[in-house]
Amino acid sequence: MSDVITLAVVGAGSRGEGAYGGWVLRHPDRARVVAVAEPRQVRRDRFAAAHGVTHSFADWRDLLALGKVADAVVIATPDSQHVEPATAFAQAGYHILLEKPMAPSEEGCRRIAEAATQSGVLFAVGHVLRYTPYTSALKEAVKSIGDIVSVQHLEPVGFWHQAHSFVRGNWRREDESSFMLMAKSCHDIDWLSFVVGRAITRVSSFGSLTHFTPAMKPVGAADRCL
Repeated sequence: MSDVITLAVVGAGSRGEGAYGGWVLRHPDRARVVAVAEPRQVRRDRFAAAHGVTHSFADWRDLLALGKVADAVVIATPDSQHVEPATAFAQAGYHILLEKPMAPSEEGCRRIAEAATQSGVLFAVGHVLRYTPYTSALKEAVKSIGDIVSVQHLEPVGFWHQAHSFVRGNWRREDESSFMLMAKSCHDIDWLSFVVGRAITRVSSFGSLTHFTPAMKPVGAADRCL
């Protein structure tokens, strides 16, 4: 592997294009994108133009059919579409950065882990909150306290984020993405485990939908909105 890592990107949405693709553009001395797979042509063409990519496909299987064209692959597809590409690229010898969550089910996670282990490739899940400056500072502060008896953690999700992402957006349906505790809270669960330095042993979830219901629809509101 040279000093500049070559990447294939599968899924050029907000994470593939905005987060990971944006990082590559800001650090051309560290990484370069050489291939992209994205079903939406507008996103695919925009990404390919920004990175000067010639290997551009609507289906990741067509990218994989080229053989190994990059050192690693960034997989930023929807939650429910992680297992198949992750296992296939691992078996093809690609190192993998997989957007969180790893998979919506334990069986899916085990399949990915097994493929990566058997293929001997590097594999990481994008739990990026571990690497923020405030996390490093807080982890050191927690270590200095001593034995931790209880932790109270709250993340007040902004209404715009809730409405866009989990009511109208990509995570609005569990069967197309994953359940809320996985889709949103996997960040919090991983972050808490990392900061406290202990593995999670038990998880419980409770709540109800009270605001975004037909009964709460404002008078005169349109049937559909953007």
